[in-house]
Formats: sequence, C-alpha cells, structure tokens
Amino acid sequence: MLVIRLARTGRKKSASYRVVAAEKTRAATGKFVEVLGHYNPHTKELVLNKERIETRVSQGAQPSNTVLRLMVREGMELPKWAKVAEKQRAPKKEPEVQEEAEPTAEVAAEAATEAPAEAQNDAPAQEAAADAAEEATKEDAA
Repeated sequence: MLVIRLARTGRKKSASYRVVAAEKTRAATGKFVEVLGHYNPHTKELVLNKERIETRVSQGAQPSNTVLRLMVREGMELPKWAKVAEKQRAPKKEPEVQEEAEPTAEVAAEAATEAPAEAQNDAPAQEAAADAAEEATKEDAA
C-alpha cells in the first residue's frame, strides 16, 4: 500500500522535507515512488503538486497526519475518509471548591465593618502619640 509522507532531507539541524509517495513498508527516508512536493519548516515554504497528490489519493494512497495538515493549509480538499487527528490532551483540572471559603468571606466582611469603629476609637491615641514624638524631636533639637 502507498502512503504519502514526509522524507527528511537537508543538513544537520537544518531540516527540510520532501513530500513523497512510498511503500508503507519502506523506511521513511528510503526508496520512494514519486516526489510530490517539498516543505521547509524554517521558512514555512510549501510546494505541493496538487494534481499528482489527488491522483495518488484517488488510487488509494494514505496521507500521513502531517501531510493532511499541509494539504489543508494549501486549501486542498480532503477525501471524505481522511480525518486530521488531533493531539490527545489531558483535561484541565478544575480547582476544588472548599466549603470553608464561604465562611471566611463572611468573617472578612464582619471584620471590615468592625475595623472602622476600632480605628475611630484609636484615632485620639494615635494623634497623642504623634504629638509626643514631635515634642521629643523638638527637645532633642534644642
């Protein structure tokens, strides 16, 4: 059976790929039947021979998932049987709701209403302490 896949070419750490039709049992970079295009992931350059790909797919060649994504990017119509596989991702964990969180909000609200009353009671004492500190600095300066 034929598959349409990417065959790596290019230098070390500077990969580019050929889009090839090859036998499924062959190595990924081994002997292939036909070159159908090329793709450079660094420059995002993509050249596909759309007519030849459509011909190979109509004859039963199976495109790899990556080639399917590249075909979609080029605006090619996919066959009805071809589906682009999505990556399986673990579901996000939702934060657990604690029952204690609600009473603490009520306690915080009560503390906020009591705080201004206490601040008013402490205000004269704070003013007296500030006045005493000012007098002490004046005496030290004199």
